[in-house]
Amino acid sequence: MATYDAVLDSFEKLHECGAGDGGLELLSSKGKILAAMLRHDRLSVKDIPHLAGVSFRTCFEQLRFLEMLGVVEKTNDPMDGRRAIVKLNREKLSETIESAAQK
Repeated sequence: MATYDAVLDSFEKLHECGAGDGGLELLSSKGKILAAMLRHDRLSVKDIPHLAGVSFRTCFEQLRFLEMLGVVEKTNDPMDGRRAIVKLNREKLSETIESAAQK
């Protein structure tokens, strides 16, 4: 829970300093997806749009971007190979937010 609070604090700092130009501010679609991911350890790709309140298309596009940044990691579900699971890389997220806030 401490990591969750630290990441939310980082989001708040990022928003306050106006450094959300990288698209990671909390109210952006990426921010909504990341906020949903922070509440869960692992999520199915199909569950994220519902939890984040974004369209499927937006979710898939933003997940690709977040995966390129290394903030999320997508793998196949070992129980069902057709299902994709996304896991948040909290350390990389914190680094990315801190880096953007310093700019």
